[in-house]
Amino acid sequence: MPALATPAPAALEVLDARRVRVAGLSGVRYRLRRIHPYTGHDDLDRAFATFESIVVPPVDGRSGAPAVTLLNGITKGMDRSVPAATALARAGFGAVLVDTPLGGVRRPTSGHPGADLAALVRRGVAFDVPFAQTMFDGVAADLPAVFAFAEAEHGIGAERRALFGVSFGCLLSSLAFARDGVGDRLFGAIGHPDLGAMARGLVDGFARFSGLPPALVATGLRLGGVGDAAARRYGGEPAVGMLQFARLLHTVGRSGKALDGLDPVRFAPTVSADRPVHLLGGAEDPVAPPADVCRTAEAFAASSVEVLPGLGHGWYPGAAPPGAVSFERACGEWLVRHLADWQD
Repeated sequence: MPALATPAPAALEVLDARRVRVAGLSGVRYRLRRIHPYTGHDDLDRAFATFESIVVPPVDGRSGAPAVTLLNGITKGMDRSVPAATALARAGFGAVLVDTPLGGVRRPTSGHPGADLAALVRRGVAFDVPFAQTMFDGVAADLPAVFAFAEAEHGIGAERRALFGVSFGCLLSSLAFARDGVGDRLFGAIGHPDLGAMARGLVDGFARFSGLPPALVATGLRLGGVGDAAARRYGGEPAVGMLQFARLLHTVGRSGKALDGLDPVRFAPTVSADRPVHLLGGAEDPVAPPADVCRTAEAFAASSVEVLPGLGHGWYPGAAPPGAVSFERACGEWLVRHLADWQD
């Protein structure tokens, strides 16, 4: 019996386009959609398939400029990427900001992120490895579609393309880069391509990032439904959604071979030395500690790691060293420095 052909990725639809100013620079803000079966529910799938993207062409207007996609951390809007995007545009690169799942418009509700998770729980969506797989696969396929769109509409990225992701955005970008061969260079900040290690780091600091009491998170990880009942009393359905997401992270962190098609670092041996990986870590980051960042970078044939003193998972309030620029601006300066050889 002949093998079944893999279905071609769905086409990218343009729902809206308008000119905008991005920190003083000219850009175009798009609302895009690329259908993908995220949950099996049409309305939820359309919510996750619909995202915004801002293209900021290089200020010098040069034709054929390299393009860089920018994906932020989970629940974070595209505005976090603006300082890096404008640094790239001023240096002669095209910047393409893209909504991350559960951030911007790429979500089923408009309230607290926990409300998005609760909406999935109510519809019976299982927070398991297959759900993570569909989410990662969908965004990984969006990135080459967005690159092609930016090339067709703005003339950027025809020959040189780089992917940049922060935290969760680093994992998503890494999968497209390592597994699917998207892009010529990969950049990641406060993250790295080892999905299992990142998931374990997020679980360890989940109480801090979610706002749930540590005891409630610990109970939810151990006792499941008992923890959900306690979370519901504490903060309603959004708290339950957050707790179930913590259990997804816990599952992913222990999933071993189940992550074979999903974990970017497992594809590192297939990435040639002419496609380098550059990672920016924080010396105090509990989610992506420097030891994990360095270990993961070493899996690739060509890589570099820089560690910023005092940096956690972003600058924590009061933790930035005297005179330090914002984390987002630091990312922009770092990207431009590592792409200097593309400015010819």
